[in-house]
Amino acid sequence: MIRNRSHRQLGSKIVRTCIESTVCLNLGLKPCEIISNFKSTYGYEISYKVASRAKKRCVEKMYGSECDWFSMLSWFREAVLETNPGSSVVLEVDESTERFKRVFVAYAGQIQGFKFSLPVLYVDGAFGKSKYKGQILDATGRNGNKGFFPLALCFCDSETEENWLFFFKHLKALLEPQGRMITFISDRGVGLLKTFDLIFPGNPHLYYYHHLRYNLSQKYKNKGGEIVVADVLQKFFKVAYASTEKSFYFHLKNLRDEGGAAIIDEFIREIPLEHWCRAFFKVCRYGIIANGIAESFNNWIVAERSLPPFAMLDQTKMKEMKMISERSVESKSWTTKLTPKMEKRLKEQLDRSHVCKVIASHENVYEARNDKYSYSVDLSTRTCSCVKWKINCFPCAHAFAVIQGARLDVYDFIDPYFTAEYYRMCYSFPITPLSNVDASCSSTEDFILPLLQRGRLGGLNQRG
Repeated sequence: MIRNRSHRQLGSKIVRTCIESTVCLNLGLKPCEIISNFKSTYGYEISYKVASRAKKRCVEKMYGSECDWFSMLSWFREAVLETNPGSSVVLEVDESTERFKRVFVAYAGQIQGFKFSLPVLYVDGAFGKSKYKGQILDATGRNGNKGFFPLALCFCDSETEENWLFFFKHLKALLEPQGRMITFISDRGVGLLKTFDLIFPGNPHLYYYHHLRYNLSQKYKNKGGEIVVADVLQKFFKVAYASTEKSFYFHLKNLRDEGGAAIIDEFIREIPLEHWCRAFFKVCRYGIIANGIAESFNNWIVAERSLPPFAMLDQTKMKEMKMISERSVESKSWTTKLTPKMEKRLKEQLDRSHVCKVIASHENVYEARNDKYSYSVDLSTRTCSCVKWKINCFPCAHAFAVIQGARLDVYDFIDPYFTAEYYRMCYSFPITPLSNVDASCSSTEDFILPLLQRGRLGGLNQRG
């Protein structure tokens, strides 16, 4: 017979002393994981309540009591600006109530490193999961190896126009000195569209395909079976990913036939084509149409999102600091001119280019033919009639066939953001550690009241 061993004196205070070293190294540990680890290590079972309280005690030992969690943001701002010159930390507090409103954070290392990442930013929001709930707004870039590059985040109470305005205002202050035209990708979240157009009126803005796909599926709620919806979404995919206007209208006709002209036409009218269809996007979009990067970042900090703001920011900083260091070290061992993933893509395109026959037309203009189609390639404008070069900002197979036929260096026609050199530069600006040894001697003694807690139905809990 297997018996569960428990001990009535195993309260959260004692358990905290046993798990402290483990939890401090991984604040993302869940109570159920603490229960399992405790049993395997000590042979005793503890309740979920005890595990949860013990973890809370560990967090309090690291970051102070609950009443200090928001006040410590003043010290955090002071410490970051002192140790990481060029960073942006903006803390807003309601002067009349001394209650926390929002905080914006971008470290100098990330600001400098972003100059060498793709000129693309995913802006998104994610729910905070601590007792104070709240919302985390973030701007995440993309490096030349198809990975995410965190740039800035903001903690606030919710996704409102006021909070997005605050976020975009300070984000623009970081981006303007770099002088690059940044393409933004978003889910058209609450309050985002109006404020984005106010702060970034001239910047390209792409909408997440998967959100549009979901919105379209809701048009058929209670109007058709799963098979009908699946067929509509399959045809919508072909419309969104069409490379040319002719292809777009061809697939749109099929979509209207399948999904009903009235529903489809209404849906299309609601969303300007240049924000979601590849054929109508005016600038280079690096092949991006989905929201994988933003989701990757939000999943990457999922454990930190369960912590109160000060702890969340500190733990996220350490995670980002470690990532910069690890990627910097890793990239030093690369021997290829492009990043590994883009070098692989180059090889794949070169292999595909071998079936093309190249015929010169006039200066820098060629025709590339395969067994079925012919394409016009202009090396001076870096375009191909298949439009893939413009869409992906990476030469297509037809272009590579022409480049090799002209006996030119293929690397001369590849965007520098995909090079190993630019990747190394991305991660050559470290985040300097913070020391809290003298935190109690800080000149900042502001007392900041926490966010009002929001209940499940959105009401405010006045405890606080």
